[in-house]
Amino acid sequence: MSQFYLNQKKYLELQQQIEENTDLYYSDNSWLAEELGIKERNRANLIVSNESNPSLDDLENAIKLHKTYIDLPYSLASDGNFWSLLAHTEYWDYMRARWPVEKARKDQLMFIGRRYFFKEKGRARNGLARLWWFAELSYEGDSEDPYHFTRLMLQDQDLAGQIIENAHLSRNRFALKALFNLLNYISEQESAGRIKELTGEMRRKLIREAAQYLNLTGAVELWDILSIDEAGKKLEQWVDKYLDKLNMHVSQKV
Repeated sequence: MSQFYLNQKKYLELQQQIEENTDLYYSDNSWLAEELGIKERNRANLIVSNESNPSLDDLENAIKLHKTYIDLPYSLASDGNFWSLLAHTEYWDYMRARWPVEKARKDQLMFIGRRYFFKEKGRARNGLARLWWFAELSYEGDSEDPYHFTRLMLQDQDLAGQIIENAHLSRNRFALKALFNLLNYISEQESAGRIKELTGEMRRKLIREAAQYLNLTGAVELWDILSIDEAGKKLEQWVDKYLDKLNMHVSQKV
């Protein structure tokens, strides 16, 4: 990598000059890469295989990006300067395909600020940081499939965003692991035909309430003194009661 950071003055200027630079974000060529002499191009081989469904490859891209920067220190991974530099240079072609400004639904200036910089919810919205953090928060390095939970989480983009934006969950590995195990448990129950399939909004609501349960009971139950298996059992009991209220069980629980 040619450099980790933009000159801080330049970085601030770019953020302040989004409006006057808007036309540059329509270009297929990275003006900043040319200016800085950065020639690296898409080392992680990120792809957008379907322009009409650009999120289709987010899972694959999250894993690719994480593997490429697997030893990235959190000081850089949490730094908007780092990701903004990559978004404007090395991964410009990917960004243009995945987050084209001309397809912004609302305010283009806000769109650029969120996706190309670190404005508003930072790592959860930046076009590259979000991918790396999706994988990082769900990565299990000692597992046979270290990205198993990443696959579960990214089955639903809104659900993944909900998890990464939840401050309690994203800062507590134990709570995250418990929640991912809960997702796994739900998927197993669905596959076994023990519960009806949870649709997108219903699944998102369940996860919201599970996160709230973790938050509300954390101070009382002290999750950190439980083993992950003990915490998992408590969450399974909670979700079974939750699904009972919704009449989601299709056969006797086992």
